[in-house]
Amino acid sequence: MSKNPRVLSVANSKGGVGKSVVTILLAVALAKEKNKRVLIIDCDNQGSIMDLYETEKDRWQEEPAIEVEELTPRRVQSFLKRFGEDYDYIFIDVPRMTDAKKDNATVMLLYNCDAILVPIVGNQVDVLSSYDFLEILKEAKTDKSEMDLSLDYYGFINRRNQRKSNEEAEQSMKAKGMKMFKHSLPDLKIFTNPSLYASILESAEGKRRFEDFYKEFKRKFKLK
Repeated sequence: MSKNPRVLSVANSKGGVGKSVVTILLAVALAKEKNKRVLIIDCDNQGSIMDLYETEKDRWQEEPAIEVEELTPRRVQSFLKRFGEDYDYIFIDVPRMTDAKKDNATVMLLYNCDAILVPIVGNQVDVLSSYDFLEILKEAKTDKSEMDLSLDYYGFINRRNQRKSNEEAEQSMKAKGMKMFKHSLPDLKIFTNPSLYASILESAEGKRRFEDFYKEFKRKFKLK
């Protein structure tokens, strides 16, 4: 167990882009593959990850692959200082930002992270929101570097389909300075029902659809 856990987030300022689902898929895959202690801190107002945790534990007769803690954004930093050493990887499920300039506590969640993965859906509204979020990330990276701390971030296309808007979204984000994953996640039913007990990589279809993306995630963020 590491005394310096990696703190990660799958985040964007807009809701409905698949942050929570991708968080669960990655967290459980890491816990199952690497036998690591993994925690998700659910800060989302909807509490969807905690709801899933409560629902699934009534059906399973064993402990989940990962732990879930529900906290308000203002409590996260103190929690990390007190309990962070108990985990190898900690994911923060960041809520959507209705007004980034006023959501100081939410924005500060990003400063607790070592790495942030940004899901981008290929439509104009989501891309414009991602532009604003990228500026927040750039500022956070600059602020952290002044304290000799690092912040890595990449974007990826989520729910990719055959529409041209996906390619346009990817190119426009690159033009704004966002480094993008080579691999994306397709718009498929298999990505709509994650579990805190079973890794998506345990099924043949899940392995085929998710493994390349997962490997790139580990490589880009140097997860051992």
